[in-house]
Amino acid sequence: MTVSAPIRPRRPDRGYLSRPARAAAPLVAGLVLAACGPSPVDMVDQPITTTPSRMAGEELQRSAEPDESCAPEPAPVEFPGGGERRVPSGVAGPDQVGVPRSPERILALGAGAVDVACALGLQGLVVGTSGLPPDADVYLPASLLGLPDLAITAGSAPAGVADAARALGPDLIVVAADQVPDPDVARALAGVAPTVVYDSDVLRWSEATAEIADAYGRPRAGGDLLLDVIERARITAGATTPSDTWVSLLSVAGADGEAVSVQGPDTLGSLMLEAVGAGRPPAQRTRDGRGVPPAPESPPVGDPLDGDVIFAVVGGGDRSEEAAREVFASTRWRDLDAVGARRVFVVDRAVWEGAGPVAARAVLDDIRNSINGIAPDG
Repeated sequence: MTVSAPIRPRRPDRGYLSRPARAAAPLVAGLVLAACGPSPVDMVDQPITTTPSRMAGEELQRSAEPDESCAPEPAPVEFPGGGERRVPSGVAGPDQVGVPRSPERILALGAGAVDVACALGLQGLVVGTSGLPPDADVYLPASLLGLPDLAITAGSAPAGVADAARALGPDLIVVAADQVPDPDVARALAGVAPTVVYDSDVLRWSEATAEIADAYGRPRAGGDLLLDVIERARITAGATTPSDTWVSLLSVAGADGEAVSVQGPDTLGSLMLEAVGAGRPPAQRTRDGRGVPPAPESPPVGDPLDGDVIFAVVGGGDRSEEAAREVFASTRWRDLDAVGARRVFVVDRAVWEGAGPVAARAVLDDIRNSINGIAPDG
């Protein structure tokens, strides 16, 4: 249960000063709804519950319930009948690709492709995946994670990838651009089934969601997914007044080798904090997924890691928990004001660095459930 708590007074030698709330939250970062239908937003069909657990001795805020993340029923087919229809094909290959009007065997290569299939309730149509983070089980169901993984890497041979794809018999392949850095791999996949390549840059995750949903034959349903995220962001902002709080977003034991560092602005978590208008410490301010340097006249205000509340992004590697435990035991960490005030919430890397509406909903629920609370005793 989340408990409201006042922000602990700051010591004069470090921490953050009070400041007026911003007049208005910014528009939802990254949500471009071109060509989305005006269907109503349903906030009830996708319940997400909180299931706290432990990570490295700290409370783990987990608002994604894997078995409830996917829509229980497939979104209705929007182009019934046989034959093909033309859709855009992202950043590689031909401008348009002919895809089945209602695909039945989808090869979803990339976290975004899998996420959108899940959000649309098409998990039963997915025959294989690739590019999922190692800890994707924190928000995606076993039915998706147990599918064959093509495990495409920079050194994958095009013929080998094509053979593995052909064995799964897809009638549609949707692949993230970062999964096919070698154009020969994309061409090899296109020889197996109609192949749509989408931009995997997280700053374009909403456009990618729309493109993927269109390829799946559900463009209006894809628009509804994005409208749902916008509505959830609006509700989160209204319920929690995040503009009154300086939110520190940190990566703990990340892939960059740093023990703890400020999370990059070009992550889904950072974009969702922008979407709800959350205040950020001066050293962490962002705009449109890019860092904004503090004004030259801004005086130093304590440790750049600190804030009124900290979201610590953990996971994704074999030693993640062990390395996080070392960070949480360090003198620097214990000296952070938010740590002393028990306003640190540990969140899943697979979700906060995700790329799709399922992950975005879970991030927003993490924010809503935690930002005004105190962490249980660890």
